Amino acid sequence: MDNYINTESLILDTLTDAPVVFEVNNKKYSIYPPTLGKTLLIDRLKRKLSINSERSKAAPLEEALRVCEENKEIVLQLLAYCTLRMKEDIQNEACIKERISVLSELGPDELATLLLTVISDTTISDLIKHFGIDKDNDNRREIARVKNSNNTVMFGGHSIWGTLIDFACERYGWPFDYVMWEISYNNLLMLFNDRPDSVYLTDEERKKAHLRQGGTVINADDPANMEKIKAMHWD
Repeated sequence: MDNYINTESLILDTLTDAPVVFEVNNKKYSIYPPTLGKTLLIDRLKRKLSINSERSKAAPLEEALRVCEENKEIVLQLLAYCTLRMKEDIQNEACIKERISVLSELGPDELATLLLTVISDTTISDLIKHFGIDKDNDNRREIARVKNSNNTVMFGGHSIWGTLIDFACERYGWPFDYVMWEISYNNLLMLFNDRPDSVYLTDEERKKAHLRQGGTVINADDPANMEKIKAMHWD
């Protein structure tokens, strides 16, 4: 039951872009779910932190404390990005410096806790596993391997431009800036990974892909599926 409630909360938090709220000198600040653009900036800084993956698994808080002590300026810049929401603010050096000044008043334990909040997010992997999307992705890869292409030649799709960004712009008609700076990266990834799709396979191709006949088919246009979501307990 607890896992069910936790999953419902995770789904709701992801859909609504629920922030993590904290205080500095009695003033509230929020860590917002990052967009794609912000994620790329954060990842670049994370690579500079030299986080020990083994130590972060065994003793996450201790490793975060070490990282904050040895790379405090980078941690402060990373958290500054996380607490600014608008593209204009994130790209404004004065806004970044002002936010770094505020965050520098936090103690080591507080900084380490906020850093952990940012670097240990498992939302996407948890949701993909919960909904069985990981199995769908495995099937997609296997089908692509065995599918008779009938001499079809494909180009592109080698970078984030051709895979994720083009997918969102083409499928939903969103402008580039919306994909980069407005929709959260978590929601963007869930839309990409859980997109409704179908492919015709011959009996021979099905055998090669080791897919059984039948199975559960979910109609994304069926109102009953939306009713299932509405019936979930969100409070």
